Amino acid sequence: MKPELRKIFESAESENRGLTAREVAAVINSIPAEERMARTEILAAVNGEGGADSSEVRDAIASTLDAMEMRASDAREDRAMLDRVAEVRSLAAAIPSVLTPTGSMPPGTEEWRSLMPSLSEYRALISEGVPQDGGYTVPQEISGKYIDALKAKSTFLRGLPAGSIIPFTSATFSVPQLVSSSGADYVTEGQAIPEGQMVWGEVKFTAKKIGEVQWASTEVLEDSALDQRRVIADNLLRDASLKFDADAFTGSGANPIKGIVSQGTSTTLGTGKVTVTYDDLADAVARIEATNGTPSVVWASVDMAAALRKEKAAGSGVYQGGSPTDAPASTAWGLPILPSAFLPAKTVIVADASRVVVGVRRNATVRISEDARFDKDQVGFKLTMRMAGVSVAEATSVQIVKAAAS
Repeated sequence: MKPELRKIFESAESENRGLTAREVAAVINSIPAEERMARTEILAAVNGEGGADSSEVRDAIASTLDAMEMRASDAREDRAMLDRVAEVRSLAAAIPSVLTPTGSMPPGTEEWRSLMPSLSEYRALISEGVPQDGGYTVPQEISGKYIDALKAKSTFLRGLPAGSIIPFTSATFSVPQLVSSSGADYVTEGQAIPEGQMVWGEVKFTAKKIGEVQWASTEVLEDSALDQRRVIADNLLRDASLKFDADAFTGSGANPIKGIVSQGTSTTLGTGKVTVTYDDLADAVARIEATNGTPSVVWASVDMAAALRKEKAAGSGVYQGGSPTDAPASTAWGLPILPSAFLPAKTVIVADASRVVVGVRRNATVRISEDARFDKDQVGFKLTMRMAGVSVAEATSVQIVKAAAS
């Protein structure tokens, strides 16, 4: 998806809304004239019963755009393959001997080869990708966006700014941390500027692999009315994002990734306060601001997200988050509220996400094998990704608010 369109969908998803008329027009205008089917599907979705102002229609439009891009990618691969086949046939017609080695050189020497490429060479010739991006199975322009897709599916990553998701190339991920800094003072004219002192610490993480393999029969892939390969890849990516989210929120020292719940500052509300309110979030925001932090996101357990949506102004019966007939409450004090089933019940986190860092050793990649279960005529789909730990610069930047037990 084009960057400008991706921003539209990410903005709509973070605000838990559909697309505006202006955004729908931008989407339709971006579709090439030859993609009449995609244009028709989007217009049908927009003009349907729900209109464009719903998350379901927004997701349907996004799926249509993804399918359109996959068709375009497949068409490019098909053209490259046909060009290569035509080249080999033309060469064979002109010089038949090039397809069959002749001469006295023994087999096994580098020269004892025909010009007909091997299977691996043939795939490399028609590939638009590179091995680390998934090779011929995942075109480069698709695989390079898997981290964007992972972020869209991961509630935890969706709350982080781009600068907090850091690619790295070594076996370990080292995060420098400023422990303390002092020495700034007023200086009169002509006087020496005082020397400050910074104390640095370091947190190191080892990259951890998340992986999954799924199998599908060739009949399922051939007969499905949907782009089944894309469906399987999306499901693998969703599974990976859920696995990462589980540890990113609540992982302990025994888990591959230590979560932010065990690294932040916890506050348990007093007896009788069985739900977290907007006032409690305001207090958490103030605690972060007291240490010069900038609150940027609220993560909430599913039950507390529902409680915030249902919170009413005292004595008025008016919902604090707005009328139920409008979009449900998705912000608190200007911060996005992102619900997650992986947070413990009665838990809300307010964080300065710029102080939270995640390392990406290798983007999520999907590879396909049609040979592994050759005797069963099944195609294998494998997703792997390598992530490093979640690092919180200082505990006060992550405020965990827990409601009292019932």
